[in-house]
Amino acid sequence: MRYIVLFIILITSMYANENMYNRGEMLFFANACSSCHGPSAEGSSTYPRLANKKRAYLKKKLIDFRAGKASSVSQQMMAQFAEKLTDKDIDDLTFFLSTHKKVHVDDVGDDILGGFGS
Repeated sequence: MRYIVLFIILITSMYANENMYNRGEMLFFANACSSCHGPSAEGSSTYPRLANKKRAYLKKKLIDFRAGKASSVSQQMMAQFAEKLTDKDIDDLTFFLSTHKKVHVDDVGDDILGGFGS
């Protein structure tokens, strides 16, 4: 009986994590994060890499941006994007970024909305 309960918890957890990942991926592209941070969240010389960063760090940064805390022009730009994010949005987005799987650039290349990745 104990193993059945553990199995059910494991399956439920896997489904919830996949749902968070997919929703986070959708938010990443729908909010144009990929425009600056790249389709694989790899960053550039101007914008930081977000892929596979620690979730707590990403979450704190987004919450700070949402609160309007910014010490540079690029951070002020992030505040404009973050102000509309809900707590659930931040949870899903940071889960996606912290557990990021590489998105193939071909998947998002010509989609007018930036695509939703792999």
